[in-house]
Formats: sequence, structure tokens, C-alpha cells
Amino acid sequence: MIFYLGLGANLGEREKTLRRAIERVKKIPAVKILRVSSFYETEPWGVESQPNYINAAIKISTELEPLALLDELQRIELELGRIRREHWGARTIDIDILYGAEISHERLTVPHKFLFERDFALIPLAEIFPTLKFNLRGDKVIRVGGSPTDFKFKLVACVDKNFGLGYKNDLLFRIPADLKNFRRLTLNHTIIYGRRTLETFPNQKPLDERRNIILSCSLKNLSGAEVIGSVEELFNVLNAAEENFVIGGAEIFNELIPYATEIFLTVVDVDAEADTFFPSVDEFILRDVKTFDGLEFRRYTR
Repeated sequence: MIFYLGLGANLGEREKTLRRAIERVKKIPAVKILRVSSFYETEPWGVESQPNYINAAIKISTELEPLALLDELQRIELELGRIRREHWGARTIDIDILYGAEISHERLTVPHKFLFERDFALIPLAEIFPTLKFNLRGDKVIRVGGSPTDFKFKLVACVDKNFGLGYKNDLLFRIPADLKNFRRLTLNHTIIYGRRTLETFPNQKPLDERRNIILSCSLKNLSGAEVIGSVEELFNVLNAAEENFVIGGAEIFNELIPYATEIFLTVVDVDAEADTFFPSVDEFILRDVKTFDGLEFRRYTR
């Protein structure tokens, strides 16, 4: 099932809390995040004497039944410090199921019964759900920084015709034309990757003339690279003005594709033996294809 969630926070470090909440939704078993909106600052709704909110929306697919999903979302709210004192009052985090399969239950109504009265929910939702039909009330909703999408991740990979990435912890291909294209894209920019991808590099050393960020819980310090233990920490060290390229492996691609704006794939027209695969690109649009030396160089965007 597909559902759209709305998130809001107006206490504490609002942007950080929203990012933490999104990461925790991503870790719910049988849930996959497909898209994430920008962050928007809005005036309070319902109870006016409270701080402004930061709001966002995310699109998920899930195998969970709606009430089970609601239980998981409420668990995350509690973990992040939500205390229910006042209806529509200030809160550390709020996660609502806004839209999806219609549900009418004493604990849950979908679509959310106030959705079409709330610009602060509709504007982030429309960003990731462009076919949604609605009318705005004219409330003040201002786009602000802090969303994971602000880092405009660009994913780069070389795959076979079935989107195979690697086999037995090694790359499927080392093709000069692809390596040349990879260098052209990433030179003088930030590259983000995991420990196993590092092990495929020449001499297992970080690449020169690039800012190397390695996402790893097991690797500690490494000359020429910054080692970051989690995606939550990653957002604290990235520069949104920089071009941030994600280069593998499969686990890192799966972690960061919900926040990506572009994908660059070199597709080799063979059916190789593979045990790791690039994630689905169904949420992206194929914008450009160039053929060179029997390779397809594809560019996807949102």
C-alpha cells in the first residue's frame, strides 16, 4: 500500500527532529520511503499561542496494515519526546497519515479529516504528489532549509541490464569509458560511499581531488576521508551548496535514494551474475540517454 505522511515539529531543534523522524520511519520493518518533500515553516493551526512549525511530507510503501503503521508512527513520536498535553498544542514531533487507502476507524481516518483545510499539510504533500487536486486557503507557508532533499544527492553507478551492481563484494565492471565519465562527474565534489566500496578502489584508498565521506559503523579513522557513523550524522557535515555524489554500494544507495534528485547510470547490455542490485528508479523520470562504445549513459531526475 502507498501512504503519504505529514510531519511537523515546533519545539526544540525542529529540522533535526524531522530528519530523525524520517530516518526512523525508514527503519520500520515492511516500510520503504519513496519520496521526501522540502521543509516548510508555518504559523500554528488550532492553537495560536505557540511557536511556528516546520512541516514536511513523505511518501511510503508498506506491507503493514494501517493501524499497525499508526502504532509504529506513534512509537517514533514517543521515542522523539512527544508528550500529548493539549489538542493541537505545541509538540516535539507529530506524524500523521494524510492520504492513501481510505480508512474510517475510531483511531484513524484516511484521508486525514482536516487535510483539505490545512495549507501547511497540502503544500508539502503537493510537492511529492503533484496529481493531488485541492484548493489552498492562502495561509502563510514558507519553504525553508533543512530537508534531506536540500543536499540534492546524485547517485552514480554502473549496472548490467538487470540493474545488477556487484558480485561477491566486487564491482561487476571496470570499463574505461564509464570510469572516465565517473571522474568527470565527481571531480572536485563530495563523494559518499560505504566501506565495501572503498575496498574496490585502487590500493583501497580514498579518491583524490574529491571530498571523501565514508558511511560506516565499523571503520574508524582513515587518512584522506571523513568517516560518519549514520545518515543522521551525515546531514550535519554536508554542504547543501556542494554537489554530493553517492557512489555505492547497494546499502548506501538504498539509504539515500529517497533524498536523491538525480541518478546517473551506465548500463552495460549484458546479463551478468550479480548478488547486489541498484534500487528501483520507478520514482524517477528518464531524462536523457547517450550511447557510447556500446554503453548507455542514462540520466534520471525527479
